[in-house]
Amino acid sequence: MEPVIQYAMTSDGVSIAFSTLGEGPPVLILPVLPLSHLQVEWQMPGMREFLERFAAENKVIRFDARGLGLSDRGESERTLDAHLRDVEAVVTKLGLERLALFAASYSGPVGIRYAALHPERVSRLILWCTHAYHGEVVAKLPVDVDQQRKAVNQLADVDRDLFIRTYLHRAVGWTEGDTANRFVDVAKQSIDPSRFFENLANHAAFDARDDLPKVTCPTIVLHRPAFVGSHVDVAKGLAARMPDARLVLLEGQSIVPFIGNTDAVLGAALSFLAEDRQANQADSSNDSAMRTLLYTDVENHSAMIQRLGDELGREVLRQHERLTREALRTFGGEELRTAGDGFLASFRSTQLAVRCAIELQRSFDALEPLHGEKLKVRVGINAGEPISDGNQLHGNSVEVASQIGSAAAGGEILASLVVRELVAGKGFHFDPRDERTVPGGDAPIQVYQVQWREAVPQ
Repeated sequence: MEPVIQYAMTSDGVSIAFSTLGEGPPVLILPVLPLSHLQVEWQMPGMREFLERFAAENKVIRFDARGLGLSDRGESERTLDAHLRDVEAVVTKLGLERLALFAASYSGPVGIRYAALHPERVSRLILWCTHAYHGEVVAKLPVDVDQQRKAVNQLADVDRDLFIRTYLHRAVGWTEGDTANRFVDVAKQSIDPSRFFENLANHAAFDARDDLPKVTCPTIVLHRPAFVGSHVDVAKGLAARMPDARLVLLEGQSIVPFIGNTDAVLGAALSFLAEDRQANQADSSNDSAMRTLLYTDVENHSAMIQRLGDELGREVLRQHERLTREALRTFGGEELRTAGDGFLASFRSTQLAVRCAIELQRSFDALEPLHGEKLKVRVGINAGEPISDGNQLHGNSVEVASQIGSAAAGGEILASLVVRELVAGKGFHFDPRDERTVPGGDAPIQVYQVQWREAVPQ
């Protein structure tokens, strides 16, 4: 279905096109400056699926910035503060009292300043491969990369069409020809090609560095260190200058979040948003809130330690610890306890728990043997209402998670019936296994094997 386009009027008389998708807590995705076209972007493979994943649990709001796409393209002020008026017009039109912001690339300063000016309104801020001031990016680029950037920009004086194509192919990825060409089409339909470079230079001048200490809402800085258009030190600097910010580094080289390790990007962003929703829903006095429990255990770890000895055996086990903690951070899992050879973690979202389990098995499978040992890890997942005791969870649902995990073979993910039902229709693949009495259980527990090598919904 095509997005329904609506319009809002800014305080300085600019007509702004916007659309909404899904239901739930509002998430305003800022235009990916210097291009924006609601209808054309919606037709892009990958983009639509990415937005629909956000909309599965949230109300996604998008708009075309002034001068771009379906918004007013007439002459108007194009400063950073003028772009804030676009945001305010859409927020006011929809009557939003509280919302999360997603800001990527050159829209980063817009999101940062809006969050700083409206701490009572912005619940969460997601920053993707962005900056507070582009000059900090330029200052950090290696000499050869900066020379490439300058060479691309010089094409604007020779051939505007060639400049746009080269600029976007470099940002999207040289190997992503079809997707890069689609972004070229978006750019050409977003703005007169003759004005693309000037618009880009204008966005590069946005400076929100002084706003960073005033961003008090929880913030996540998502960054790909391999992205040629920025530098990891810029992302670290963003996180360091905001009071409640965390940094998550992800694999991939493209500025486009749905190219590369999309599942990890979505997992980090959606679990971050879910934290706010769950905090609002949870009654702090209620010790029986729904949780999804994930249990891991290294198969035959005792025999491995005997073969290798304590020191080399611990090196192998540390691989398990490192990869598990990385996955928990990415998918919003809370580590409850570890015994060296196994973990117990809690998730607010069952979908994210299953995604985390799949990412774990894929990571372990990709590992090369260390000291001749290949990690084989059992994973069990259960959901229920455990008893909370400080930072720990107890009760039958926790015990069942560990029992299911212990029943799995190395390289398997087993899930309870309740987990399978909670993620029904979400694209995960399960194989029914025979009903069995899990060791330590009082009654047979129906378990299902998660087919982690199959395609996972993006």
